[in-house]
Amino acid sequence: MNSAFSEANLIIEAKKILGQDADVLAAGRFNLASLVGASIVGSTGGLAAADVLDPTGLSDSSGVGAAIGAIAGRHLAMTAAAEEKGATTTLLVAITPDTIHVLNGDTHGRLATEFASFNRATVDHKIKKVGLMRYLTLTDSDSDASIELVGSVAWIAQNAQGDKVVFDLLAVNHHD
Repeated sequence: MNSAFSEANLIIEAKKILGQDADVLAAGRFNLASLVGASIVGSTGGLAAADVLDPTGLSDSSGVGAAIGAIAGRHLAMTAAAEEKGATTTLLVAITPDTIHVLNGDTHGRLATEFASFNRATVDHKIKKVGLMRYLTLTDSDSDASIELVGSVAWIAQNAQGDKVVFDLLAVNHHD
């Protein structure tokens, strides 16, 4: 698979942000776990808006209008919730020998490039499986700084290739 979500392309993207000399061992695309609620609220709001605009449902018997409303509402709610926290909806997790970098997508300068970073020597990480989704919690033992991310290992998910490599690297280096 040669997409923007391939492991090789994610490493190239991380090096563009961290510097070409950065030794990026793994990279994957993740979301803040807290955005799951915003996704549900936004989808519901988008469906409600579509219903208000066409309460009879007669103008679009296929339900396409409702689906578009739900998708648009979900996107807007997730973007607003993420940016309120200083993050983009999709984050690039790049692991170097010493650091786990959580990087924002392109925001045209509105947000910091690096959302968070964790020293690999002092970070505790937990991976919780929920179906084909994986919740990754990173907690720094020195500062108690913490973040919860969600990624996928589903074969159909375009971000799964990079996410699997990140999860595998963290599992090998787990120090519990």
